[in-house]
Amino acid sequence: MSKYLKLYGWLWESFGDRPFSLGEFKAVFPSPQHKKIIFDLVKLGYIKRVNRGEYRVIEPKKFVHEIVEKNLKQKDILEKADRKYAFCDNDAVTIWTGGYYWTGFTRGFKPVHIEVLEGDLKWWMDFFKRNGVEFALEGKSRTLFGLTYILHPKKDFRVEKKDNVFVVPLGETVDFCMKNRLNYEPALEYLDEHYRLGLLEKYEHIIH
Repeated sequence: MSKYLKLYGWLWESFGDRPFSLGEFKAVFPSPQHKKIIFDLVKLGYIKRVNRGEYRVIEPKKFVHEIVEKNLKQKDILEKADRKYAFCDNDAVTIWTGGYYWTGFTRGFKPVHIEVLEGDLKWWMDFFKRNGVEFALEGKSRTLFGLTYILHPKKDFRVEKKDNVFVVPLGETVDFCMKNRLNYEPALEYLDEHYRLGLLEKYEHIIH
């Protein structure tokens, strides 16, 4: 637990949800750098400025909610990337079905699967670290939570543009569904009907 997080707990214990002044903060928490501490607390989202020289501690429930909201907003971080990538796996299914089929997530874990070039892997890792974004390599064992980018390194891969986003081709998405058909049968049926792929006739003995 960081010192600032501990201090946040004592701030709430000391002031609750009532406003407090810089002077009150100095009186309760002796510090030679009280202005810097206040600045850091505001920047980290533990407190907010309500008036000139007056602050308020963010309510714990709201603070936790804002952590989740900030994490979820990172779904647009790829707009800043200048390297080749394509949504794949669950996300490709969602994109090719026009949002009809969503799966592969839980209440506490929302992965975003993207293929990236093996040669760009270090760049992607630095990119996510620099922007404070959670990420993990495909198949690596670790605790995963919230919005997390799952990187699938490839020597090369094909990319198509669907609904203004980069995604692996439809054929690869269908193959992914077929390999996991117990979970993706509704998606296969949608793709078959929407894109007239003839999947049901071809794979009827597999699907049913």
